[in-house]
Amino acid sequence: MKIVALIFAFLLQSCSANLTPSTTQAAAPQANTPAPSWPAGLPVYDHIVIVIEENKNYDEIIGNPAAPYINGALKAEGASLTQMYGEEHHSQGNYFWLFSGSNQNVGFTDDIPQKPIAASNLGEQLIRSGLSFKGYSEDLPVIGSRVSNSGLYARKHVPWISFSNVPKGPEVSASSNLRLVDFPSDYNSLPTISIVVPNLVNDMHNGPFPDNVMAGDKWLRERLNAYYNWAKEHNSLLILTFDENDKKGVTGLTNPADLEQEGRNRIVTILAGAHIKHGDYPEYKGVTHVNLLRTLEAMYKLNKSGAQQQNALKSGITDDFIITDVFTR
Repeated sequence: MKIVALIFAFLLQSCSANLTPSTTQAAAPQANTPAPSWPAGLPVYDHIVIVIEENKNYDEIIGNPAAPYINGALKAEGASLTQMYGEEHHSQGNYFWLFSGSNQNVGFTDDIPQKPIAASNLGEQLIRSGLSFKGYSEDLPVIGSRVSNSGLYARKHVPWISFSNVPKGPEVSASSNLRLVDFPSDYNSLPTISIVVPNLVNDMHNGPFPDNVMAGDKWLRERLNAYYNWAKEHNSLLILTFDENDKKGVTGLTNPADLEQEGRNRIVTILAGAHIKHGDYPEYKGVTHVNLLRTLEAMYKLNKSGAQQQNALKSGITDDFIITDVFTR
């Protein structure tokens, strides 16, 4: 019996080793350890607003005249991460990687989670530490709604609603799942970190290229430029990022070291606001959504959520790498 058991265990291990990255779900174990230390003298922001756009290659945005606000304001004044990579295809998993350091086994198919997830995440960690988090979704029908789709709203782009440890009450004060119309006009009342999710038109998802880029760029200027200008004078930050690139017909984890450039899942990410050094930043071998998460965790002395994507680790992008060179002391 012992011999049979050993053979069975060996076969299981062999099968696991032969799984390709595209078929591995990669739900990382949850960490209870603190994030890396934040260097003394670097800014700790009063407010950070993260905007997530959809499905565009790096060079479909950077240098594209269809994106005059992104290029002429945010990139022209901010810090552009030139080797930033999404973790997988399709969309949904990337939002979960940014929010919790894992696709939480919901990646690849865009299927909405059927059960609440209790794993550690950015929102829960901020609230636990006495700070605050709220997500603002355009076209969310009512505060706290768990509907999968409503008009141009898509829950697959809203990870926080799927976690049991993030508040989902019916009022602004009792919920982190808010509508875009709940985004305050008094920016001093913003939470510590906000994530803003445009609808399926304004996130550049729907419509033909480059019209969809123009729509998203125009929306960013109209909706966020006032906050951006305020942030520069009020110790606050705007982060623009994307979920994945535009490579179609691919499912599963992606590899930042892929031999084909399009296969690397390279995306635009720009940090703009107070205490930012303008320029292009390759960040050594690159960064992923998880490294952006680690940077936020380090800044606010939070525990780590999840772990770095396995293909990123193999390409030399570590779990604990944080972005520091873009900030002024």
